[in-house]
Amino acid sequence: MTRTAPSNPYLEPPPVLDSDTFRTACAQFPTGVVVVTTADGGQLYGSTVNAFTSLTLEPPQVLVCLAATSRTRSAIERSGVFAVNVLAADQAATARLFASKDPDKFARTDHRTGAVGAPLLTGTVARFECRLAGTQRNHSHWMLIGRVVALAADPGRDALLFVRGRLTG
Repeated sequence: MTRTAPSNPYLEPPPVLDSDTFRTACAQFPTGVVVVTTADGGQLYGSTVNAFTSLTLEPPQVLVCLAATSRTRSAIERSGVFAVNVLAADQAATARLFASKDPDKFARTDHRTGAVGAPLLTGTVARFECRLAGTQRNHSHWMLIGRVVALAADPGRDALLFVRGRLTG
């Protein structure tokens, strides 16, 4: 008697997906919301990002993804440093501000300069100060790996989340 191996959907060619279907499926997964910041040549840069994760514990590293067209990403590559500011549940307005093209983002946000020279936003639930350890381009985005050199956290506060296209605390 011959046996047939059970069908494995992971080995079969994937169905053709459209970007709206893909976006809808990804929106079901809640993500944290961070603002990635840097300073370059006396100019401050910052962008809202929800593609952020820890990468390794030894050495302590994080990964963030920024659009290839992002001025913040270009400034990080020039400066070699960045900070990841994990937004608190009450910082939805900050997330929207740093997602905009507003040229005065930092004039409207309380911040201070951190150990690596990148701006640290006030009122966040955590922040990671990093030296750029590596980059990798993948289509429309760049993955940036940061070696964490300083950090702080306020575990008593809730983080801002992004789920189903909405910011929620």
